[in-house]
Amino acid sequence: MKGDYYRYIAEFVSGGEKDTASNQADSAYTEARKISEESLEATHPTRLGLALNYSVFYYEILGKTSEACEMA
Repeated sequence: MKGDYYRYIAEFVSGGEKDTASNQADSAYTEARKISEESLEATHPTRLGLALNYSVFYYEILGKTSEACEMA
């Protein structure tokens, strides 16, 4: 949820604020992904939702379409 929160902020701000929110979202998603890979099965709904939301962040905020597709 922390990653989503910062992703939503990054959608509506610009410049340095967008960069800051994007970095915070990426850090939160990275941490959540690591935890989910260690403690949840690959088919667990929470882990799948996290992967989807992280891929949306890559696609919409970072503009990294190929990485987003690979992640999802």
